[in-house]
Amino acid sequence: MRISRSAPRRILSAGIAVAALGAGTLVLGGAARANSQPVTFQLKDIVILPGESDRALSPDGIYGRADGTWVYAVSSKPLTDAGASLGLPDGVSVKVGVPGPSSSCAAATGTAGVYTCDVVSSSSPFASPVIGASDAAHDGTVAYYGAVFVPRGGNVADAVTRVKTVGSSPADGPTSEQAAKVTVETSDHVARNTVRLTTPDLAAGKSVTQQVTVHAVDPGKLQLHFNSAAGQPSWPTFPTPVGVKVTDSTATPAGSCNHVTSDLNSPTTIVWCDLPAGDSTISYTLAAQPEMASWKVDVRAEYQVLTWGAGNPVANSTFALQGTAPEPSGSPTASPTASPTQTPTDPATTPAPVGTTVQPSTPAPTPTGSPAGSPAGTAAPVVPHSSNTGGTLASTGTDNLAPAVGGGLALIAGGALALVALHRRRASHR
Repeated sequence: MRISRSAPRRILSAGIAVAALGAGTLVLGGAARANSQPVTFQLKDIVILPGESDRALSPDGIYGRADGTWVYAVSSKPLTDAGASLGLPDGVSVKVGVPGPSSSCAAATGTAGVYTCDVVSSSSPFASPVIGASDAAHDGTVAYYGAVFVPRGGNVADAVTRVKTVGSSPADGPTSEQAAKVTVETSDHVARNTVRLTTPDLAAGKSVTQQVTVHAVDPGKLQLHFNSAAGQPSWPTFPTPVGVKVTDSTATPAGSCNHVTSDLNSPTTIVWCDLPAGDSTISYTLAAQPEMASWKVDVRAEYQVLTWGAGNPVANSTFALQGTAPEPSGSPTASPTASPTQTPTDPATTPAPVGTTVQPSTPAPTPTGSPAGSPAGTAAPVVPHSSNTGGTLASTGTDNLAPAVGGGLALIAGGALALVALHRRRASHR
């Protein structure tokens, strides 16, 4: 599975352990190299609903070996004044010392609003406080948070002072200290973001441009998934192709898009875009091989405003692949689903008729990505955050790691073949 040239790519260390990949763990780099690297990380802006369960403030990505202590600060005001007292906004709470990512965290002695979290295992470097908003939290409530990482044996007391001013530090990619914010938005607010699909049919050997129109009250991420439509046979298992690929994707007048260049049945997000607030039109081109089967295809567009939870705007549309062969026989799909972490579209939303379709979005109960990550092929381009085993972990939470997973499987297969060849060679010399 490949990503288009415009997509951000992940450079993996040549020191990946094949055995670790086979066990489902990514080990990047060696311990000696990791120890010489400074630890840098990225924090993300978080959007949550009132009344949701508590969420971790852990970084979106860690680079280097995180062996030491995290120091966090949370405040109702930007973290720019070392002498300011840190208080939480009304309706927002922070917890430490409870089971989960905050189990190794504690409130810093004598400094309200600052918390320290010891990394007790190099395989679980994402220790952090958790934050939540009560049902009484008002729409638009903002909490500012920041973090500083202190290597084992470093000066934690100095970091407790420094973390109160991390909001003044420019963040351009991973750094050793960063700030971000948590915004509370109500369901009514999120529903003001809307998505519409226009999906003309695609004939064999031809290309067609389909579009998504997004009215964005908030900046967010648009993600497109394709699957066999309800009542159709299931698609063949990837990498067996269906004969259709995305060849380009753009957002106008602003925003950026990326796409995978493998077939539509790739078990991952096919097109994803970062969009600012405002009205945007996303265009993507589908190209069909000269010979392909006829099929009805479901397109699912989700505009991710919320970092977690249900309620992001979703739209579905159906179009036809007008192939040179009839639809393959097989068990029909029960409903169009895009990934294991997604639920079917709201039953009140009727699939659009085959052909050029335009269908408005409806908020649907669709879980989105989380700091803990999820396997490739889920609703969002994701990375296995919890799999840092002491090497360098490059994970921003926005890249699509399906190519890396595929490469890992290839390494495993290649390693197995090499062992078989070596065994045969030794046997021939006995």
